[in-house]
Amino acid sequence: MKATNSRQFSSVAARTLKVVGIILILSALLDCIVLSLPGETSDILNRGWQLAAATQIVDRGIIPLMGIALLMTGFWVDSSTGVSIERHNIWLDLRFWALLVSSLLGLIYLCLVPLHLNNTRLELKDALVQVDREVGQAEGQLEAQIKSDQFKAQIEQLKSQRRSQIAALLQDEGKMAQALKSPEVPKELKAVLQESKNDPKALDKFLEQQAQELPNQARKEIQTRKQQKEKELRTRSRNSSLQTGISSLLLAIGYITVGWTGLRSMGIPRFGRRKS
Repeated sequence: MKATNSRQFSSVAARTLKVVGIILILSALLDCIVLSLPGETSDILNRGWQLAAATQIVDRGIIPLMGIALLMTGFWVDSSTGVSIERHNIWLDLRFWALLVSSLLGLIYLCLVPLHLNNTRLELKDALVQVDREVGQAEGQLEAQIKSDQFKAQIEQLKSQRRSQIAALLQDEGKMAQALKSPEVPKELKAVLQESKNDPKALDKFLEQQAQELPNQARKEIQTRKQQKEKELRTRSRNSSLQTGISSLLLAIGYITVGWTGLRSMGIPRFGRRKS
């Protein structure tokens, strides 16, 4: 009686494993196909679509492998309880199709590795070219702005404001002493405050120097933003290459190992003849 109940339980467990495995395989494959469908046929050649499709397929790549593992485990449970699972026609054997799908998926993920790495490289190259183009436009606008009368008027206005502020400090010894002791005041300004006591032209020289440095500071800001943008793009490209590329390679190894090992154990490489 106990043996019968154990056999019935094993049969239910094996059937459950097979059903869950089949559902995982089909749902994951359907999910990958639907999510990776291009909006238009021409999008297949679009690098952006290829990158997005590869990422989605790799992100869901482990689910069919789990389904295949559950399916094969179900057959193993049947075999361990003495249930015959031999098929006279290999095309009707569910194990054959599962292992064939595993082998095909392994080849797909293996092909995705160089394809994704090349796409990320080209995407980074195009992005860097776009950054250079935007920086060139920004520098051109800046140079045109520097030569404009409006910019010169703004510089004169700024010089006038700073001259008034510094002159107010020079007239108030208490505020001047406080400014000289303050760590927030730049060293260059402290030096000008001290020199202005003996040389009234020191302030004019300082303001003129500051005005001449403003365009250079603006150019440096543009170059700094360019370097930050390039760093972000390179980091993003590297992370995508490593994450998706390595994951795809690992999935390829897993699928090919399961598929080819299983098919070989069934004798498929020998033109469908099973090992005696």
